[in-house]
Amino acid sequence: MITPDKSLKIDSYTMSGELFGKGFPRGGGPCSCSSVCCEGGVYVDLHEREVIMAHRDLIIRHMDATQTTESSRWFEADVADDPDFQSGQCVGTQVINDKCVFLDAGGRCSLQKAAVAEGMHKWAIKPLFCVLYPIEVTNGIVSFDEMLQNEESCCTIGTSFETPLFEACREELVHLVGAEGYEAMEKHYASLNSGQNSGVNPAMKS
Repeated sequence: MITPDKSLKIDSYTMSGELFGKGFPRGGGPCSCSSVCCEGGVYVDLHEREVIMAHRDLIIRHMDATQTTESSRWFEADVADDPDFQSGQCVGTQVINDKCVFLDAGGRCSLQKAAVAEGMHKWAIKPLFCVLYPIEVTNGIVSFDEMLQNEESCCTIGTSFETPLFEACREELVHLVGAEGYEAMEKHYASLNSGQNSGVNPAMKS
């Protein structure tokens, strides 16, 4: 078994050992997403808010009757300081009709729907932490968010698994650390399994 302390440093991030030592059983993982994680809204970087507002007309076209098209109601008023966001500050999305303002009645993200319809990358206007979930970043440590552990199969991991967490969230982690960073994670996992890992990949250190 891979122990939780087998972390990996990639640039400014520390990849938690649980990314490699825990995972999903057959049929589990983010691909079976229930969208429950989206119901409470999300914190977004101030720049991400600007991107969303710049695409407001496009986004509105992909909202339904359960969502508000009044863009002035999309975000909370209070701004919080948080070093895990690129600008150092973040703001929350509003919760309307018991779900994030950008979540439609079918549990689909209007930001992603709008981007795809426009021929953009599916995450072009979607906030980073929405993209990453159930991966989280706290104080520079990339790990698993336990909010829905044992409540939703798509967000429940264990030490007995078929697919390791980092592999199940490959696309999301590439989005965060790039293809080279993800390749370092694959090599790290392989070396952990062979018992030859040193804990840090020197080539990826900042």
